[in-house]
Amino acid sequence: MLLDKLMHHDPIDGFRWRSHEITRIEGFSDAVFGFAVTLLVVSLEVPRTSTELLSTMRGFGAFVATFVILTSIWRLQFTFFRRYGLEDKMTVTLNLILLFTVLFFVYPLKFLFGMMLADIHMKSMVETAHGLVPAVLPEHKKWIFIIFALGYTAVFTVFALLYRHAYKQRERLALNKFEIFETRHSIKRMTVAIFIGLTYFVVAMLESLPHSTPAEKRIVLIISFATLAVFAVLAVMMMRLVRERKRVLKEWNVSSSRE
Repeated sequence: MLLDKLMHHDPIDGFRWRSHEITRIEGFSDAVFGFAVTLLVVSLEVPRTSTELLSTMRGFGAFVATFVILTSIWRLQFTFFRRYGLEDKMTVTLNLILLFTVLFFVYPLKFLFGMMLADIHMKSMVETAHGLVPAVLPEHKKWIFIIFALGYTAVFTVFALLYRHAYKQRERLALNKFEIFETRHSIKRMTVAIFIGLTYFVVAMLESLPHSTPAEKRIVLIISFATLAVFAVLAVMMMRLVRERKRVLKEWNVSSSRE
């Protein structure tokens, strides 16, 4: 029943699907996403005691957060290929870059969420053979945020390029008025997401700035507030784009029902 729903030939959310069969590109992509989820699972050791079990469960939040991100990326990719059904060289190349990014950043994502959910300041200690050591060395914080920024930005850059490529093929794909709007609107949403990812480079820079003197602390505080302001502006832009899409989709459905 679920498969029949996914393969439905009528417009889905106002957009006609041009692909109704699982292509080799999607089959390979599903295998890669499945492997990425497997990496999340196998990275967890099977607990041997109740203490180890409870310790493992404390990392459940990081697993959930990473799993949600992976499935969200899979859904975005699935929707793109169903909408446009493109299998040309450019699409395949961009999709391979996306899959590479997903596999490369599985562990860093889980580590980052694990650290932030356990201690947002990343000052927790872990037991090793050499005694208690910091889970994250101070000089490594900026690199963790840089890795996250690279992954986040790369994923949405690939999607922006995919939708841009689809927009260039709009005549060959016979996109209607709403589908052209949705394609251009998707590029805008992905672009806003890219800028959100870029702000994490600023967060990484904050970690490398000196915090010793009052003047240095003021500079860090000013940049921090400026970064939060940028985050807020980008969030508002994204919400406005989402509301605009809902409004246009509603108007399109009404006009289509009259025809």
